[in-house]
Amino acid sequence: MKKVFVSVLLTLISIVYAAAQPAVDKTSLAKRNISRCMAIVDSCWSKTMTGADGDMYMADAYNTADGTKSGPSDIWPLTAAVEAHCSLLEAIDLARRSDASLYAAEREKYSRRLEILIDNLDYYRGAYTRSSYASDAREWQPYAVPRAREKGGADVTGILNVYDDQMWLCRELIRAWRLSGKHDYLNRAVYLADYVLDGWDCWRDAAGNEYGGITWGPGYNSKHACSNAPMIQPLVWLAEIYADNNETTVYNYRDAYNKPVSELRRRSEIYLDFAVRIFDWQHRTLAHPTGVYHDMIGAVQAEVVYADGYRRHVDTGKPVGEFFPYNTGTMISGAADLMRATGDKSYAGRIDLSTDASLDRFCRYNPLISAYVFTTDAKATSGFRTWFNNVLLRGLVDAEKYCGTSACAVILNGAQTALDYAFENNLRDGFLPVNLIDGWGDETVTKPFHQFAFASEYAVLAQRLLKQ
Repeated sequence: MKKVFVSVLLTLISIVYAAAQPAVDKTSLAKRNISRCMAIVDSCWSKTMTGADGDMYMADAYNTADGTKSGPSDIWPLTAAVEAHCSLLEAIDLARRSDASLYAAEREKYSRRLEILIDNLDYYRGAYTRSSYASDAREWQPYAVPRAREKGGADVTGILNVYDDQMWLCRELIRAWRLSGKHDYLNRAVYLADYVLDGWDCWRDAAGNEYGGITWGPGYNSKHACSNAPMIQPLVWLAEIYADNNETTVYNYRDAYNKPVSELRRRSEIYLDFAVRIFDWQHRTLAHPTGVYHDMIGAVQAEVVYADGYRRHVDTGKPVGEFFPYNTGTMISGAADLMRATGDKSYAGRIDLSTDASLDRFCRYNPLISAYVFTTDAKATSGFRTWFNNVLLRGLVDAEKYCGTSACAVILNGAQTALDYAFENNLRDGFLPVNLIDGWGDETVTKPFHQFAFASEYAVLAQRLLKQ
């Protein structure tokens, strides 16, 4: 009965929201979203990027009061810049049907910036040799957390590279390939996917089942929601990209007797199989009954154990940590793509449960704008919820057509209203405060990481409108 009441209430809120909006058609609103996205991206580009095209880095923080900035950022925030450009270009492409002049005027500019960003990712790349749960020692070239002085010279040993960074990059490189046709981007994405899957814990328990899960990084034993679910969506995409060819790759795993085994398998089969397995592992291991997901299992600093040349399984205990919106958002987008790719309609129920839970846990009703808005951090320097909310938003946009609860529209419409209110009332030096409605207060510092998240939201909401 309570669920029915909540559903009716949300429907009424959606109706009230729609009635309260000014009479702007979807195409015009989408174009306004694109314009505002470009404004934020341009502010970030001119004020938080330093250096020439071939040696450019992004600031970690920017002070709107005096224009000073710190840096360089880690790879994760820089990936948010890549994401924002991909989302913007996708929106511009969709808008071409109704506004060819926008496409002609802007696409080349942002395509070139995307190339510059991806080229500068190489300052985070390095090489090291390692073995894994079932694979022999080999050299890998992943991306490090901090930036190096030279391209390819990053230290990626130990805890200096983490799997979630590779996952976020993999996703954006696939999108960049779609937008540009540059096969080097796809090849990099495939390489990162193979690197990440090599970190899957394929040791088997007493019942013969794989323990499963991917640790935070090769230097950690803890298994995090953020080092698993972000890989589901790009794996589905790669499975679809390789569906029409028979390209194979080596698949390493442990058999029923925990002996390491290697075999050749089609890439498309491996990628889709792992997308399902990662989703199932996270749902089984980290799901809360309400529909959100725990942050992790295990002790972050526990010693990694090797024996006989291979990494060993280490028991990681029970789920712990906060419920962050991005950990639910990646499962929502993963469920949507798996439902589309496999036809398994059971994912729809999981989408609905997580969407309702997201409204309850990650949003609050704001009477000033008569809409639900994302909860966030007290200050830009105290957390990452601005970008976490962006991940949830894009997951809801991906899943909206499969969603049977009005909570999805309530969240997305509220996000649109909050962004517009902030852009029209709280814009400072070209940037938005993390507290969109309450404003800056006495805070002057922002992070381009957060600004690119806002830009991405505007672009994704524009795509939502144009696809409708």
